[in-house]
Amino acid sequence: MGNTKLKLLYLADILRTETDEDNPISVSTLVKKLSERGITATRKILYEDIELLKDYGMDIYTHKTAGSPNLYHLASRDFELPELKILVDTIQFSQFVTPSKSNELISKLSGLASVHQAEQLERSVIITDRLKGMNEYIYYAIDAIHNAVLQKKKVSFKYFNHDLNKKKKYRNDGKPYVVSPYTMACSNNNYYLIAFHEKYNDLSQFRIDRMEKIELTDEPRRELPTDFIMEKYTQKVFSMYNGELKEVEIIFDNSLIDAAIDRFGKKVRFVKVDDEHFSVKASLSISPTFFSWLFQFGSKAKLIAPQDVKDELKAHAERFLGNL
Repeated sequence: MGNTKLKLLYLADILRTETDEDNPISVSTLVKKLSERGITATRKILYEDIELLKDYGMDIYTHKTAGSPNLYHLASRDFELPELKILVDTIQFSQFVTPSKSNELISKLSGLASVHQAEQLERSVIITDRLKGMNEYIYYAIDAIHNAVLQKKKVSFKYFNHDLNKKKKYRNDGKPYVVSPYTMACSNNNYYLIAFHEKYNDLSQFRIDRMEKIELTDEPRRELPTDFIMEKYTQKVFSMYNGELKEVEIIFDNSLIDAAIDRFGKKVRFVKVDDEHFSVKASLSISPTFFSWLFQFGSKAKLIAPQDVKDELKAHAERFLGNL
């Protein structure tokens, strides 16, 4: 009886891990692979078992060729190969995911494909330390923050920066911060906690990979006003970082249409200026980050309004040139 029960499990496992569209398998090979696992099976019984697995919901495709034995492969999975490749690429380019955790996660994702498909995933993996995060604690930190947000409780944690020797330098004299957490946001491949900071009587952002010893407190968090829209807040803070929100008008070269769409989205109106240029009006957070973004386009982007932002942009450029 034990052999019979295990047979179906092993059969499903073999089809899942060793077959795909390009690598179907015959019943005789299945008999051999089951035998290697200590399971005795006949061809007749395996035909019946395959039908049972189909009834269970496994999408097993049968290759029928005249004069040749039937071949079988698992035709669909929870994640198709292109989807797994996207997930692998996302992990590779996520700076907050450490190299060791990247390899671990990619290995687990590879287990969702056949062994033949997994080779395609592994060949594309190049993990370097240069841009990857180094704080393994971040995964537990994210989980702790999620729990605090769900339970609407304050959290305490220690927060640090790095000194010239790349050593941790704890802020707040090493004392824990206690804040009211609301949500997390991802910007520039870093995770941030958005929380109310009593000391400043305002919302603050904390890099989660720079947080340590996160603990859920028994104290209820401070709730935001009912008309507060977190999405608008995060868009303002992380789109061009904290600064006064102003409506600006910029003229772009037509070659920058894609860059403008990436920055402003498709809902913002583009107005044709001439055959080579278009203009955009949008509300932006005025900050050094915004100026740096604009500088990268050189003469192909021109800020034309308002005048006070133009003056600030000019002063920012002069301060930079003064360092040369």
